[in-house]
Amino acid sequence: MTRAPRRRSRSNGLPIAVVALLVGAMASGCSAADAAPDLSGLDTPAAAPAVETLGILGDSVSLGVNACGTQGQCAAASWSGGTDPAVGSVAERLAAASGVEPAVVNAAKDGGDVGDALAMVPELVRAQPQLVTVLLGGNDACAPSLDEMTPAADFEARVAELFGRLDAEVPDATILALSVPDIHHLWEVGRGNARAVQAWNGSPSCKNLLGSADDDSAEATARRDAVAARVAEYNAAIERACSGVEHCIDDDGALYAYDFSAEEISSIDFFHPSIAGQRAIAGIAWDALEGGST
Repeated sequence: MTRAPRRRSRSNGLPIAVVALLVGAMASGCSAADAAPDLSGLDTPAAAPAVETLGILGDSVSLGVNACGTQGQCAAASWSGGTDPAVGSVAERLAAASGVEPAVVNAAKDGGDVGDALAMVPELVRAQPQLVTVLLGGNDACAPSLDEMTPAADFEARVAELFGRLDAEVPDATILALSVPDIHHLWEVGRGNARAVQAWNGSPSCKNLLGSADDDSAEATARRDAVAARVAEYNAAIERACSGVEHCIDDDGALYAYDFSAEEISSIDFFHPSIAGQRAIAGIAWDALEGGST
């Protein structure tokens, strides 16, 4: 179903003292919040009854970028294919449920958009996985300017092509499509923290959302709102495209609706998920897989 963009208060956000406290707790790396989730008693999802190979299409989030306390990729922390017990990835949950550790083919690309994912389909075709997780759209929305975002119609066409190719060329695979996270909310969480604002203002990434991060002018607000609206359009497109493919399950907007806390966001760039954030995504993905049917 199509959802209107969520509206939050732009005036208050989290109190600055609360954000500073939470970000300070994050800075030391792993904590009690990173305790391994309990994977005992899991049942094999009916939508993915026998997964020997797990395929992954996505961007830096699926590569665990900046999740492990040092800058860069950390595949062990990937919500989909990671091995860190503090995350409890989809792969680890499948192993706990079935007793069979799936092989993982991680074809995600750091900085990748839907067009890049289309280019990676042949790698998954060779592997013939029984489950493919897809988390894309963040890099289609994040751009140097509003004009450089992927148009919603182009995004929908590429997502439909992606799901259609997977359905035709990896016919035994269930496609698990997650919604695009509410990246505007990530700005709201960190906007009151000086370290976050400094990191965003000094980074070339996602300037249409994070550029001039401490600017509360009407122009800056309208710019950020335009990014938020485009993400909502992408999520509606993902649901429509997934509904047109027999073996596709979406998360019904659950990841988009999830309000990441400060401890669930990396203290390196204040944008990518931390270990706790990766764990939250893994839980949302598993819930979608358990509730889905193909």
